[in-house]
Amino acid sequence: GSWPSEVSWTISDSDGNVLLTGGAPYTGDFGNCLGDILGCTDVNAVNYNSDANSDNGCCKYESLLLNEVLYDPPAGTDGDANGDGTRDANEDEFVELINVSNSNLDISGYEFYDNTNLNQGMPNHVVPQGTVLSSNQAYVVFGGGTINGDFGNAIVHTASAAVLNLNNASDTLTIKNDIGEILIVFDIEALSNNPDESYTRLPDICSSDFVQHNSASNGLFSPGNKVDGTLF
Repeated sequence: GSWPSEVSWTISDSDGNVLLTGGAPYTGDFGNCLGDILGCTDVNAVNYNSDANSDNGCCKYESLLLNEVLYDPPAGTDGDANGDGTRDANEDEFVELINVSNSNLDISGYEFYDNTNLNQGMPNHVVPQGTVLSSNQAYVVFGGGTINGDFGNAIVHTASAAVLNLNNASDTLTIKNDIGEILIVFDIEALSNNPDESYTRLPDICSSDFVQHNSASNGLFSPGNKVDGTLF
């Protein structure tokens, strides 16, 4: 079945706990949507449409997922994430997104903000026109520098405002689509222990918690690749 897009709706469990609210129809199989949601630990699902039937048993999103963030590049040469031969605290920051849908996804015009720029309405990065991700393809944006390295099959850019400006504490990464809707919010404060490495989903491309990269594999970050270095 389908519902008119203007209808607001709520799904609750038998105890009255709200599991999902929204203002648009569920886009999956209407008959199975409760099973999909209840199978996932992440029910922050407006426009996410959770699906518990992934191969590794995690809750897999159906569109764009924030998979890895490096806001505290390691000191010295180990922190040269963009591969230009120089470690820079701003230029080597990066954000990695994955198109986890089964079709191409045009992210042209998507906007990235830190707290300061969000309050000022000035994006740190606007995704260039013509940026279309294939299914399971990564998108990586670095703070700056010259991009040089093995980033899998990812599309890689540097921040259009020449900086991502993600502080090591008391900051939030916000990503909006091309019509200004907030898609992703990543609160750095909860992970602000100066890790000198990235935070990554484990397993990759799931709604699992973020963990420090080196605890998941022998490495400090893996932009454009899975945590074990293999391709998405």
